[in-house]
Amino acid sequence: MDITMELLRELTKDEKKTWVIGGSKVSSENSSRGIKEPEVDGKYVTIEADNWHFHLALEDVTGIQFVDAESHDDMHSYYVRFSGPGYEDTLVRSYFSNPNLDDNEKRTEFQPEKLKVFEEFRDRYVGQEGIVSVIRPRRTS
Repeated sequence: MDITMELLRELTKDEKKTWVIGGSKVSSENSSRGIKEPEVDGKYVTIEADNWHFHLALEDVTGIQFVDAESHDDMHSYYVRFSGPGYEDTLVRSYFSNPNLDDNEKRTEFQPEKLKVFEEFRDRYVGQEGIVSVIRPRRTS
């Protein structure tokens, strides 16, 4: 639980992240604008931003993965995934700025400095308390 909170605290320091709450059945994509430091109350942590918030049962986080996912065409997405039992249940994802998109989410030339932020962040945490790095190929229909 300590590493989960350390990671959540660090992730919430960046207003450029996108937070996705939920998994494959239902999910909500949220901007980090106005994000606050996480608040812990017993077994739960609350993450809150300007126009959304969520509560996460810390004991339900059984895995943390840093993911490099093939997405659209030749693009990749980079995020931290907090998962439930057996890595099967996606609870929350925090996306880093995409190196192929500008600040308006428009396609642009590859920006290596954005990828470097993800890689340095990942390298600080992978290997601690079971945190892993995963490369996820694009899903085919």
